[in-house]
Amino acid sequence: MSATAATRKQIRTMVSDGLIDPARWDQDCEAAFTMALPIVWEFRERSWGSPCVWRSLPEPAQRSLTSLVRQGVRRGNFMLGSQDYVVDLQEMIIMTSDVHGAPHMLRKSVRAPQVNKASLRNLYCRYMEDCPPEDHPSGPDAISGEKFLQLFKDLDVDPGTDVAALALAAACNASEMGVFRRVEFICGCASLEVDNLDALRRKMPELRENVLRRKTLQEVYAYTFGVALEAPSKVLPLGDAAQYWALLLHDWPLREDFCDWASKHMRGKTINRDLWMMVLKLATEEPADLSTYDLNPAWPVVFDEFVEYHRAQKAG
Repeated sequence: MSATAATRKQIRTMVSDGLIDPARWDQDCEAAFTMALPIVWEFRERSWGSPCVWRSLPEPAQRSLTSLVRQGVRRGNFMLGSQDYVVDLQEMIIMTSDVHGAPHMLRKSVRAPQVNKASLRNLYCRYMEDCPPEDHPSGPDAISGEKFLQLFKDLDVDPGTDVAALALAAACNASEMGVFRRVEFICGCASLEVDNLDALRRKMPELRENVLRRKTLQEVYAYTFGVALEAPSKVLPLGDAAQYWALLLHDWPLREDFCDWASKHMRGKTINRDLWMMVLKLATEEPADLSTYDLNPAWPVVFDEFVEYHRAQKAG
């Protein structure tokens, strides 16, 4: 038996026995923790006549730098206001792109999540199963199929009707609907700072309320479109979109009217990402009577047609 085949057999044996090598688990945890919690970026500033101090970068710059790291980019540019900045993440310096830009030293820090790795490992092993391919970047195993349904049953959540399930998937940044791969699950639990079933169960009402009260609605809503697609398609069938709108936009007074109109009048009856995000904007920024709709010229034509139809129905 070759070394590669032996390694694969060992992985399959560990998965079937509900075991994961502790050293590999620690490595996966470190990778997931970096993704789960935001990196804090600071630059070294020295004012004339004062000692060097470290100051946090503005939030937009924090997001830009973290995005570069997660893309594996070592050097890049980003805009902050009207100013273009250059960052070198290998040398850890940042400067403006103009010829007079002086470099500033960078540093980053990541807060360790309040979770017990061994306890989290026990939770994951309780539900995991082999999930090819073995070289998947998020791990050779996952919580999927019947084990996925059992997890949510133990959490007292119906994944088909409860928006809390989507919120948990978004926290994990799960790449497949109905599947939590190893690193994804670690990432989600780390971001929620839970490491056992009881703690995760107690977290579900908070996840649900954060979406329903719109605290995390935009984040979960944007995530849902991507995970709901069936590759290689880049559009969502209208019927599928309507089901997700019922979960995510349950209190939008015009939701059923819009879905009924769209099913009869929309060409192709599919939703692309831009239109998906504009539906959220329409649902959360416009009053139910659409009285301010005409003040925004950026609405897509399909919305103009719906509003015209809706107003004609109300007038009749």
